[in-house]
Order: sequence, then structure tokens, then C-alpha cells
Amino acid sequence: MKELLERVIEAQTNTRRSLEIARGERRKIIAEAAGAKRDSLSADQQRQWDAIAAQIAEHETKLAELGEREAELRDDLEREHAIERGIAHLSSKRSEHLDGVQLLNRSQSLAQWVTDNGLSMTERRVRGEDLHFGRYLRGIATGNWSGAHEERALAEGTLSAGGYTVPTPLAGYVLDLARNATQVVQAGAQTVPMRSQTLKIPKLSGEGAPAWRNENAAVTAGDLTFGVVTLVAQSLDRLVLVSRELLEDSDPSVSQVIAHSFAAQIAVELDRAALRGSGSSPEPRGLLNTPGITTTTHGTNGTTISNYDWFLDAVLSVRSHNYRPTAHIVAPRTSTSLAKLKDSQGRYLQAPEGMLPILQTNQVPTNLTVGTASNATEVYTGQWDQLVIGLRTGFELRALSERYADNQQVGFLAHLRADVAVLQPGAFVVDTGVL
Repeated sequence: MKELLERVIEAQTNTRRSLEIARGERRKIIAEAAGAKRDSLSADQQRQWDAIAAQIAEHETKLAELGEREAELRDDLEREHAIERGIAHLSSKRSEHLDGVQLLNRSQSLAQWVTDNGLSMTERRVRGEDLHFGRYLRGIATGNWSGAHEERALAEGTLSAGGYTVPTPLAGYVLDLARNATQVVQAGAQTVPMRSQTLKIPKLSGEGAPAWRNENAAVTAGDLTFGVVTLVAQSLDRLVLVSRELLEDSDPSVSQVIAHSFAAQIAVELDRAALRGSGSSPEPRGLLNTPGITTTTHGTNGTTISNYDWFLDAVLSVRSHNYRPTAHIVAPRTSTSLAKLKDSQGRYLQAPEGMLPILQTNQVPTNLTVGTASNATEVYTGQWDQLVIGLRTGFELRALSERYADNQQVGFLAHLRADVAVLQPGAFVVDTGVL
């Protein structure tokens, strides 16, 4: 997140510099006309003036967009830091109420959504005062509830045949951490809290075009058409191993380490499913396998990146479908390949002005087979709020205390339910065969 903010600030600086250059050129034209003692511009000067005016307008629009993006990222960073400090800090800042909200963007908290929609417990417990995930895990795994009176009270009411249902305040805390660590969410994907196994989300599937008409002529019908996207919560299980020493030392700082470990495990699989999920039950269908997205191939045997054109072309493709791309998602190797690009003099190439943020995840593979190549990868580009992740608002844990006792570890089998759906396939482009 911090790296994204730095890139946006750098883009603002470059855009302001270009804007000042353009304004200087415009002042130069005015000075030349004044020096020639003319009341109007010559034809050539007018053409230059019009071209510069268009550049200035473009730079000013871009600066406004970057300013909005900077504000969003700063809000996200503040939220991320609040989450890392614990639920109490997050809940103490309630800039908006989320009751009745169906889609959450990356700056909105699932924990707060649960509270505002009346699905949590008492206000004190919702704020997470004195609640720590590590102490909760220590208690259910070892029976040691010392210094964990609140956690024990919650655990006593949440034991089920399949394990412990993690209390809502702690579940929301961990799931928010997972969302922060999920690259598709950082790119702009929305979260849909699911109260039941299935949930239908309306989407616009067709727009009627406006038409000119003569006076007294009949109005041509151009109805909007709507469809639905159905989310079906699928089971996701993840095994996390925690050392007994870490559990026994579960003070607040260690609690964050454990919570982040759980969240990271969840985030890794959510990213993979959102990008490359097969769609074969019980696995969600990811972007790559969604009908209607634009797929751009690069050669029978793949092609090595030599410039930034593929990224710019992907942006154009998304925009040509009347969507606004927000980010690229790539494998770390791809970012390194771009950083190593050089000109004929051996100088590193500077990224074109206006490049979208590039997010990295190891869930984009680099060992795909394309023709004779076995090291191909992919680039994902899109308007990411058109991708949604459905999450049930809680999850279960089963402590495996004896299975890993030889290594002085405790296993926790986490079970949650989630799904992925693409609202508008036309908002996405996947480049394949990238070497």
C-alpha cells in the first residue's frame, strides 16, 4: 500500500512538471504574438495553442484523478494501521455507517459492517476491548485461559461439533487483515458480506442508446436490461501451524503476528481463486476462466517483454469497453523485467507517464507452458471494482493439539466459506504468453 502511494505521488510530481512545461509554452506563444504587435495569433500559433490547451486539459484531469487516488490510498493506509493496532482502534473511528450496505470497498471494514448490521455482540466486545486473537487460540488449544477472561466467555458460547466458531469481533478482525493482504482487493475488488449460502447481486447487462427525434415523432424505446450474478459460498480450508512457545507468549504484539499469519494464508488462496480459479466445483471461477473477458496472446511460443506497450494496450482495451482500469496485477518476475528494461545506450527506461499501479502476487504463475516455452506468465488489467469476493462473516477453527506435538506445534484447521464473481467481464484484460 505504501509503495502504491509513493508511485501515485511520483506520478503527481511528473504530471505537475509536464503541466508547468505546457503552461510555459503557452506563455511563450502569447509573448511572441505580443512581440509582433499582433492582436491575434497566426494560424500556426493558433494550432500550437490548441494542441497545448488540449495537453493542459489532459494534465489537469489526470492531476485530479491522481489526487482522488492519493486520498483513497491515504485512507486505506490509515485503516490498515488501525486494523493492525486492533479492533478497538478501528471501531473508535466511525466515519460512516454501513448498515444496509451490500458491497464494501477496500477502505470499508467488514468488522464494522457486522456491527452496524446488528450481527455482532455487545458494543464493548465489538470494539474488541481486551480481546486478542492469540489468547483466544491459546485457550482453545491448551485450555490455558489466564488473562483471557473475555476470550473464554466468548469461546464457551461458540463451541460446535466442527470446532470453534470464531467470535464475530475476532473473525471480522482477521478477515479484514486478509482483505488488506489480498492484491485483488488492493486493486479495487469489492467484498460482499454473505449472510446465507447464496446471494444474488443485480448487474446492468445492457444499456439503451439515446436517439435524436423530430418534433412530434415517437420516442424510440431504449430500455436498460438487468441481470444477476449469483454468489455461492464454497468451503475453503487452511491449515496453519503455530509453535507452542508463540501461543504461550500470547501478549498483544504476538497476537498480531498470529492473526497476520492466519490472514496471509487466507489472502493467498483468495488471490489465486480470484485470478485463476477453475470454476469446477467447489473452486470459484476466477478472471482467467470467465467468459467475456478480453484475452491477448503474445506469440505461439510466448514473447519476452521489451517495452511497456502491452500494459498501455491493455488499458486502452478496457477503456474501449467504457470501463476505467485501476491497476495491473502481475507476478513479481514481471515487475523485475520491466524495471530492467534499457535503451540502446544501456540506460534504464522510465515508465510512461500515466502508467497504472502494478501490484505483485506469487499467485500469478511463471511456469506456464505456451508452445515450446515453459516459463510463461500472465498480466491482469481491469477496473477491479467489477470483481467481487463474497465472504461469510465468520469462520471455524479446529485445534489439532496432538498431531504436531512432536514438533512442539499446534495445528489450527481454519474453515471459511467464500466465492468470487465478475460483474462485468468487459472490464478486464488478461495478457498470456508473457516471458
